[in-house]
Amino acid sequence: MKKIILALLLATVVLGTANAQSKQKISNRYSMELEENGDGTYSLKYPNDYKYVNLDEVPELLTVYEHKPIASSKHYKQCVSEEYVYKSYPEYDLKLIVDRGVSDQPTPFVVWIHGGGWSAGNNNAFRISSQYLAVQKGIAGVRIAYSLAGQPNAKIDVTMEDIKDAVRWVQKHAKELNINPKSFGFCGQSAGAHLSAAAAMTIKGTKAMVGYAGPYDFLSENAGVVTKSNKKRKQYFYNLDPDVLWEYSPIYMIPKKNIPATLLFHGTGDRLVDYTQSVEYAEAIEKKGGEVELVVYPYYDHNLHSKRSDKGGEILRRTAEFFAEHLK
Repeated sequence: MKKIILALLLATVVLGTANAQSKQKISNRYSMELEENGDGTYSLKYPNDYKYVNLDEVPELLTVYEHKPIASSKHYKQCVSEEYVYKSYPEYDLKLIVDRGVSDQPTPFVVWIHGGGWSAGNNNAFRISSQYLAVQKGIAGVRIAYSLAGQPNAKIDVTMEDIKDAVRWVQKHAKELNINPKSFGFCGQSAGAHLSAAAAMTIKGTKAMVGYAGPYDFLSENAGVVTKSNKKRKQYFYNLDPDVLWEYSPIYMIPKKNIPATLLFHGTGDRLVDYTQSVEYAEAIEKKGGEVELVVYPYYDHNLHSKRSDKGGEILRRTAEFFAEHLK
């Protein structure tokens, strides 16, 4: 059953010091980027990009948010992590990091897929989230690298095969990693959410998927994240061939049965990926009879899951509970 949750906005705001803010991007609590005016005040950096948000009604719009970790280190620091090469190309190796689940019994695992517009990022993403689930829920994390747009011969189908090979590698080495090879899911953000959804809907045995601010329908009129992208990303999607865009849009991949349980998060202030992508994807899953929950946060921008947002900790906890429920 789809649950559209319009989360209540909290009024608590914590100001950071000028010194700390000078070393990182400045944002408000909705992860909307701010810029200093030179007189002690701040302005919204991209005021014309929020097509679903009336900026005049946003509380504390220009108040600086002190970026905070999404979890305390005491909740994950004892996690044991190991890196492995799971696949090699002539020009580069692909590695994954296993955050071992804390359990005497073989544990489920979650494949964490980083964002970066299919052309950037690495397997250091989601470290805290993955280790938190490993320690707090006994769910191993597998943080993967994959072929990126711009790398030799890298295309969307190559990347999808990388993800499948990563899952096969984990399943092959399940015994030594203390992993249950039959209980797994995917989680990703932005492009990583797209790849997670595509993997979840096509890899048999997937039980659950969580997506943060992802694009799921490349044929939609709101799919600017792909159609307005740079040259190498267009080549990655075979110069935006409509058949390729259809084939690799998760909204058209939903199977007739055994649909993985799905949890989606998105903010109405997302400048990079239109939040209606998650709304329409959730509706499509529900129409097929799948279990889906959609959480929509008013005003929040693209990085709503991170330390740049005051929802980062909440989203991590809800993600952990969701996987704990569905990966058995």
